Amino acid sequence: MASGQEEPIAWGIAGGYGYFDFRNSLYADRIPDPPADLGDSWGELFVEPWITAERDFGNVTLFGRASFAYAETGSGAPDLSGGEANSADFDDAYAGLRYGDSKSGQWEIAGGRYPFELANGFLISDGYADGGSRGGLWSNARKAFAPGGHASFRNDRHRFDLFYLERDDRPESGADTRLRGVNYAWSSPGERMVLGAALLEFDTGSFRPRLDGARVANVRGYFQLSEALGIDAEYARERNGNALDASAWYVHATWSLPPAARDWNIEYRYAFFEGDDPATPADEKYDPLFPGFQDWGTWFQGEIAGGWFISNSNLRSHMLRVTWQARADVRIGASFFDFTLDQPGSFEGGVASRALARELDLILDWSPLDFLNLTVVLARGNPGAAVEEAFDRRNNFRYGMFYLGLAFE
Repeated sequence: MASGQEEPIAWGIAGGYGYFDFRNSLYADRIPDPPADLGDSWGELFVEPWITAERDFGNVTLFGRASFAYAETGSGAPDLSGGEANSADFDDAYAGLRYGDSKSGQWEIAGGRYPFELANGFLISDGYADGGSRGGLWSNARKAFAPGGHASFRNDRHRFDLFYLERDDRPESGADTRLRGVNYAWSSPGERMVLGAALLEFDTGSFRPRLDGARVANVRGYFQLSEALGIDAEYARERNGNALDASAWYVHATWSLPPAARDWNIEYRYAFFEGDDPATPADEKYDPLFPGFQDWGTWFQGEIAGGWFISNSNLRSHMLRVTWQARADVRIGASFFDFTLDQPGSFEGGVASRALARELDLILDWSPLDFLNLTVVLARGNPGAAVEEAFDRRNNFRYGMFYLGLAFE
């Protein structure tokens, strides 16, 4: 929806409703004397109207965006989500200036309530803490940092970024998280190879003291080895003296079958997030920072485990994922995860086994109309020996979700 060529204004509204059912759900439901009801069922919704504006003055473009979201988590939700809660708040509210073009080089500066994602969201993506007293933990509709600022230069081969971000944490947390950083990326013609590096610095105060004053170095790469095979990898190192000395990395391969095979994709990923070694004076437990959702399994690993009882810390994971684009509007996927501990001695006071959990997710995405998306998830998780030892949990997890997403513009 626009108001003309000279001063285009677009507006729209997005929304979603999800229904969740979780059987044998949480570690609080321990045996041998569990409560009679070992499950949780609840709904969650959000509504977010938005407006953008952009105006060109030759080589200079002014732009801006504002959005306001209402999020709600219904009764019956588990305590981990914050329980029944709702809130209304701005998400985006920023303005910026763009100069130049992609051929000779383009400069851009923007700030305000600002969304920012570093590379593919492995480290930095989510600037707004939903859940808790705010509701909307799963839908995570709001993502902007408040405030945030970003300056960049890019052309067809190089990209430079400078940024300053303050996370909009939940009011009950008392957190005050700020970070600043620099990023560089180089791409070959056709982007068959992309290399990048970033350096971040954090100020967090007493809420996350391990991260206060920490520096994080990051390197990453993507390689299109053939028309069918692509590999990406990333590494991060967190340093703050003995308070924090940790690393994380992953390697991810995607094999795409030709169109004649009806668009099958097969993916394998190994991811490592260091845990603290109790035998050393340093704290090696990786801080997962503020990752975001890219697709199923990134960077919330598993609809049961990653959504509800593990974080990307003291963890090693194998993911095997198969997706089939059955039609232009239908995608079917299956993901298998094998989770193990990096340091069993620092998990819940110490356990002997590394085996954390295994999980299988079945996912159907259907977009029958341009503005409508339906998702159905069925998942089953098997607690490992480490979970049994730490929490007296042996029953399998069972999880189902139905989600309806709408987007009008």
